[in-house]
Amino acid sequence: MKSNRRKFLRNLTIGAGTVTALPALARVNNREEEIINSIASPANEKQNFNMCGYAAPKMDVVRIGIVGLGMRGSDAVERLSYIDGVEITALCDKYPDRVTKAQAALGKMGRSKAKEYNGEEGYKALCESNNVDLVYTPTPWHLHTPVAVYAMNHSKHAATEVNVGETVDQCWQVVETSEKTKKHCMMLENCCYDFFELLTLNMVRNGLFGELIHAEGAYIHNLTMD
Repeated sequence: MKSNRRKFLRNLTIGAGTVTALPALARVNNREEEIINSIASPANEKQNFNMCGYAAPKMDVVRIGIVGLGMRGSDAVERLSYIDGVEITALCDKYPDRVTKAQAALGKMGRSKAKEYNGEEGYKALCESNNVDLVYTPTPWHLHTPVAVYAMNHSKHAATEVNVGETVDQCWQVVETSEKTKKHCMMLENCCYDFFELLTLNMVRNGLFGELIHAEGAYIHNLTMD
């Protein structure tokens, strides 16, 4: 892909206006320029590789390191233990008692003990380990991008809870790191894989709603803590 993403997105915006026969919308005014700049690659570099359609070599066993063993992370230890072809080989949290609790959960599931990592930056040693293929990070939001990027830069695939980044720049950092390293990074937004969502998507693809011109959605998730 010789043209950079900024130019591609600009052309896409213009093309959309032409197709809908609204020339006025095809003109890239100052506000549209700001929008394009905000979503285009901040480095404005040429894209040499795209992860769309790429599949990393198959693994018979996926060795997972979990960074962050709070409420969601500790539950994930049990969930992942049910999956065949998965080994939890590393556990990390800045609070040692959480690691101890997760080790006990592995034992109850008949799983082998994992290597332990502690401290604010314990995830770095975990990512540098040769005993991990994928790093899963259900940490607080501000750590999702740093952990995922560090994992990919150390030859590990990454999986992160929502959101993968707190800023547009962080999102681009994740995308570009994945492209550079050819390591997968998946944001685990599980709601889009529920029955209703997949059913609706299948209905759209099969033309049951006719030609889809516009759609909107909303998601209400109250995170207020008492």
